[in-house]
Amino acid sequence: MPTYLFIVSRLHPDLFDYLRERFAEDTNVRVIRDHRLGERRRQAAPSAAERRRAERRSRPEIDEQLLVRSHAIVTVPTPLRETLQWIEAIQSHLTVIRGLLTKHQRLQKETDAVQQENERLRSEAEQSRREIEEIGAEFARAITIANDLLSRMRGGSGHGHVE
Repeated sequence: MPTYLFIVSRLHPDLFDYLRERFAEDTNVRVIRDHRLGERRRQAAPSAAERRRAERRSRPEIDEQLLVRSHAIVTVPTPLRETLQWIEAIQSHLTVIRGLLTKHQRLQKETDAVQQENERLRSEAEQSRREIEEIGAEFARAITIANDLLSRMRGGSGHGHVE
């Protein structure tokens, strides 16, 4: 039994969703979204040498149907069913990978922000440490002066000794 492939134009996401739901249980029907953006060669200038042996898009009538209608239906011979299932599995995995990459980017941004905040806090802590050391040095000088004054007031020699 052949497999039927519904190719839905990217301009009709509601139809894509409807057909996916409608044929979800039918193993002979596959619904895919047309991901192609058009011809890849956009320049009119000739290339050095054509490396393709044949046109990769061997069914231009499908391109035309997608331009005129919202979808195209293709009958796929049975041997290609496994290939379609493989492609669908890859598309599913790509969706998961895309989600993981997006999450990774978000986490990387958060990590960078935390690292910047840590650097800022380290800098502030270092500045605070220097200020405390300066206050400690000033306090030590103040104690020395106070001891010296106290010693002078008691009639001492003025060497900073306290009896």
